[in-house]
Amino acid sequence: MRKLNKVYGFLLLAAFGCQEDDDLIIEQKTFETTESEWIRIVTMDETGTIGLMNPTAGTSRSLNVAPFATGSRTYLSSSGRYITSVMRNEGEVRYFDTGIEFHIDHGHEYEPRWVSGVAKAPLPTHFSTSQENIVIFNDGDGSFTWSHEQSMAIPSFSPKIMSNLGNGVHHGAATWLEGDLFAVTFKNSTIPGPLPETIKLIDKNGVIVAESATAVVSGIHGDASNGKYALFGGMEGVLVASKTKELFLIPNAAGLDSGPGNWLGSLKSNDKSDIFYGSAGKKGIFKIDPVAKSITNVYVGDDVAAYFFDANGSKLIIQKKNNEVIILDADSGNTMNTAALSIAVDSNASARKSLTDLEMYRVLDEPSPVLTASEYYLYVLDGSRTTINILSLEDMSTAKTMELTSPVTNIMRIGFHFE
Repeated sequence: MRKLNKVYGFLLLAAFGCQEDDDLIIEQKTFETTESEWIRIVTMDETGTIGLMNPTAGTSRSLNVAPFATGSRTYLSSSGRYITSVMRNEGEVRYFDTGIEFHIDHGHEYEPRWVSGVAKAPLPTHFSTSQENIVIFNDGDGSFTWSHEQSMAIPSFSPKIMSNLGNGVHHGAATWLEGDLFAVTFKNSTIPGPLPETIKLIDKNGVIVAESATAVVSGIHGDASNGKYALFGGMEGVLVASKTKELFLIPNAAGLDSGPGNWLGSLKSNDKSDIFYGSAGKKGIFKIDPVAKSITNVYVGDDVAAYFFDANGSKLIIQKKNNEVIILDADSGNTMNTAALSIAVDSNASARKSLTDLEMYRVLDEPSPVLTASEYYLYVLDGSRTTINILSLEDMSTAKTMELTSPVTNIMRIGFHFE
């Protein structure tokens, strides 16, 4: 027995000794060990030519694919794989497959390509994405185009256009909710103006399944969805549709009203966040909680150039017109960090000085052309347009710098990070 006790004691000492040695081994965190190997940066120059950067490997290359069309507007899908190219005047929507494919426990990378299926409808304008669904509202006839990412890799893929909804021709929006429901704007034909006044829920067959006589405002612009709730910016407040077929209005918070620039005409969401954010041109940024039915001001000012969630929805990034960047905790709305950065000038800045309210809201609905974010890092196109500075979202310290061989006008984070 004593012999066994001695052996047992020796094993315990050895185990504790190993534990002490293990405790001394501290893995140093670097950009290469914390950023996902599946994150890429797509670059676009003034001709629409597409480049691809691998931040962790420190490499970049040009892609042998057709460029994005001049004047097209580009949006990233919720999975981080597909870029939607909206050509409003031409009435076309095309999809670019970046080749970065997510699976639950692994990933794949294929050569980027244009998807064969093209959507054609008059004046495609407002883009929305949630849980791998992509929805574009077509202003020319009140229809919307619906695509699901799971079907986009199939050679026979063709986007579905939902039309003849009875919602009238208007500058509207539509978005997806779980259960293949769609929250869609409807226009009252007796009221003049381009904006709709209410929303209704329809199913995948185009049948109205929910509407409300009280969920009505004087005008709607912008929408966002996380799959559970779909929110629409309204002059008197935010209209909400839920996957459980509820429709209701969250009245404006103090300081907001239906005057020009005073209401939330631009909204942002992330599938991993229960909180939404909205912008009023003259009033700043507001946190919107559809469960608590509340709207709270988190930034006051008329100087917002862009705002967006990071990739996992935990932070909201605000870019001011003087190139100061503010990082908010997305759940609370509290400020985490601020930093003055060297950021490339928006190439459309001078033209945007004369934009109308609705045009400015539309700009705010689009991704920033010079800032993009993964889960942990902010990618900043420097004033030279040939340098991308990578900053930690935690403390805004510089993590890495990447040089380009020629100037670019737009950058976009693609890919994913394992939880």
